Amino acid sequence: MTQFDTDSDAAQTQAQQRIRVSTRTLLSDRWARLEQVQFDYRRSDGTWQSQQREIYHRGHGAAILLYNEQLCTIVLTRQFRFPAWELDGNGFLLEVPAGIIEDDNPAATIQIETQQETGYLVDRPEFLFKAFATPGSVTEQLHYFKARYDPARRMGQGGGLIEEGEDIEVLEVPIDKAVGWIADGTVVDAKTIVLILYAQLHLF
Repeated sequence: MTQFDTDSDAAQTQAQQRIRVSTRTLLSDRWARLEQVQFDYRRSDGTWQSQQREIYHRGHGAAILLYNEQLCTIVLTRQFRFPAWELDGNGFLLEVPAGIIEDDNPAATIQIETQQETGYLVDRPEFLFKAFATPGSVTEQLHYFKARYDPARRMGQGGGLIEEGEDIEVLEVPIDKAVGWIADGTVVDAKTIVLILYAQLHLF
């Protein structure tokens, strides 16, 4: 069995010794950047293997769990997602508030996204962790946050930005119902599943 060094610097050095990038070809650079990468990979048995991947660079994101311990509720949004519709004909997904990070500031981004999408004001989102969304082909990392929400601090109806095509419905959901929605397939968005289960394990 191979032992894995969890020290980040040591792991990065080890990875650099096993990867040799030969070419990068830009395929698209519109809303996000898509490139084709050819590289040599040193396998665990010491042999080198040429591989090719298409890598999608769309920036990083932030997502937040809005929760109220007294009410035992969380806040979810419902909005249309064209790729999901293309796959299953529905496309209206239940999600936690989220957005693409701007100005390299995840906390400020999620505060703005929360107000735009839900109408709620949150002062100090607490950082939980970050994780890759789809590491096989996408460079995006999601920064996960939590914050208490107060119905008295809802400054508007939310709904998102019309100019960005957003048409967002806001739902206040009991945590038990949200957990049940994972089991019955009502909630199918990965970041939302992660934060609902976090809430179940650590908050309620």
